[in-house]
Amino acid sequence: MGYLRYTALFSKIFGGKDMAQQDTSKRVSVQDVLAQQGIRTSSGKAGDSKSTITAGLAGAADMDKSDFLGAVLVGEQLGKSMGLSSKKEVTRHFRDPYDIVLRAMVMAMTTGDTGLSAATDTRRGAMLMGNMPSDILSLGGKVEFDVMDLGEDGTEVIGASEIKGQMFAWGKGKRTLNGVLDETERMARRL
Repeated sequence: MGYLRYTALFSKIFGGKDMAQQDTSKRVSVQDVLAQQGIRTSSGKAGDSKSTITAGLAGAADMDKSDFLGAVLVGEQLGKSMGLSSKKEVTRHFRDPYDIVLRAMVMAMTTGDTGLSAATDTRRGAMLMGNMPSDILSLGGKVEFDVMDLGEDGTEVIGASEIKGQMFAWGKGKRTLNGVLDETERMARRL
């Protein structure tokens, strides 16, 4: 009896259906967006290889290139085995409807450095995943964006990044997330 009362109260206050009753039949599928754009996945920017990065840094450290590369690889594995990682999260609210934001996110990721390694529909919207390339300051990592349909209130996107094997990424995760979201805003204005 209590549950029904709270559900009715929720509907009166928020003027609609609760989360369990949300109508998803009218929401565009991320798979449909990918098919319309002719996209399966996109690898994104490969980034600098460890060999290229260590070639430049080995000279500065006055070490042999192969010794320096070995130290980098051992350090990376040690950091991963110790569970070190750099994690960041960014949330952005869009006034645009879900279908426009989703299309803009797909375009921003497939044309940008992160690429689009996986995409799936969720109960509230879609989950998009990509990669962060390696560079001179940090290892490569993963990004994922939870794109949530808020109905008349627009769309909310929560982006998360993780670089395993190092504790500090010198702002790379947050810059990458904001870069994708900034490009999404720019593209959404044009759709």
